[in-house]
Amino acid sequence: MRILLSAYACDPTHGGEGGNGFHWAWELAARGHDVHCFTTVWGRENIEAYLAGSREPVPPGLHFEFVAVPDWVEYLYRWQFGVYLHYMVWQYQAWRAARPHDARQPYDLVHHVTFGSLQFASWLWRLGRPLIFGPVGGGQVAPRQLRRYLPDWFKTETLRNAISWLLVTFDPSVRNTLRRAALVLVANHETLVLARRLGARRVELAMSTALPVAYFPDAYPPREPLAGRPLRILWLARLFPRKGLHLVLEALGRVNPDVTFHLDIYGDGPVAELLPDWIAAAGLQSRVTWHGNAPYPTVRAAYLAHDLFMLCSLRDSYAAQYLEAMALGLPILTLDHHGATDFIPDQAGIKVPVASPEATAAALARAVEHLYHHPAKLDQMGRAGYAYARQYSWPALVDYLLAHAAQVLPKKQPVGLVPDIPLAQLAHLDT
Repeated sequence: MRILLSAYACDPTHGGEGGNGFHWAWELAARGHDVHCFTTVWGRENIEAYLAGSREPVPPGLHFEFVAVPDWVEYLYRWQFGVYLHYMVWQYQAWRAARPHDARQPYDLVHHVTFGSLQFASWLWRLGRPLIFGPVGGGQVAPRQLRRYLPDWFKTETLRNAISWLLVTFDPSVRNTLRRAALVLVANHETLVLARRLGARRVELAMSTALPVAYFPDAYPPREPLAGRPLRILWLARLFPRKGLHLVLEALGRVNPDVTFHLDIYGDGPVAELLPDWIAAAGLQSRVTWHGNAPYPTVRAAYLAHDLFMLCSLRDSYAAQYLEAMALGLPILTLDHHGATDFIPDQAGIKVPVASPEATAAALARAVEHLYHHPAKLDQMGRAGYAYARQYSWPALVDYLLAHAAQVLPKKQPVGLVPDIPLAQLAHLDT
């Protein structure tokens, strides 16, 4: 197939959206498709260096189109409103750049992958080619009952929700993208509801991230017995308020003193200056170590060295760290909402319902105590998470997309190269 891949964020040296954009391009081309990845100029240097120095053969069908925006738009990017403007102008520029390519040789499929937000939409439905939009999030919102853990609620949540409403209400590209797309893939059930409300014809839940095959151990990596040592808990993310570290610390401060544990925090960010006070307020000075940012080998070793991963995001489409933790056999303790509800199986962790701050923190504390006193449960959950995560290598996620493309493309256009894969094997559809 001739595929136009829209990846505003695309950089092989980054995680998150940038890494996802590059992996989609590489894996689609590795299956023999003619992939034209349209992205910003920001990742050009890293992409070209990666391709030049790659130890793996670069797929011959992999092409990058670096689309620029006017200088004044680049300048405005330094402010929040400029981020939205930059993306919208880039989408317009990408559409204009794609039109002559499509006129010379029509694309069989258009696939939008980044930004992975429903509200940002895409201009590429205007090409009139079959469009797969996503996986995207955007329908999730932070629970108001836990707003005390978001110190600048108005700036981070009220304004975000207002901008989201304005985009879905007044930006015609949002509704047109959803209504014209042959398939909309969403990262959580909240976004599924929103997409259907806005007129999407076919919407399905789908995992929004994946891992390289080499990331997975050949077998489940067991932990050493818990008897006689503290429970080792890991928290790993950027230090943004919405990542819920304040809630985690408050919950751990409520754990019975007879339960010995140690929390290791990896990451840095805007609320770093508040962290020492949060730790002190919870009475955890001797039970917490903050390591700051760490390189990939250290992070991977941390996943393998701990007994429990405790990331309680207040707003996330789906945190990639959940999949990383499960792939290395690490059980999860988190909140039961957003992508965690849909893509962490019940057997792989404990998901606490969102309630009042006191009730939520208390439930998290009781979960820690339960796991400490039932260490066999940790091993069971770790094994279940490992088996679940192995479904979501990058090759498997791309096979999932191609199987679905075969269902939405005109029959005269062969997708080829992969068999039709039962949906239940590659997506968890507990809605």
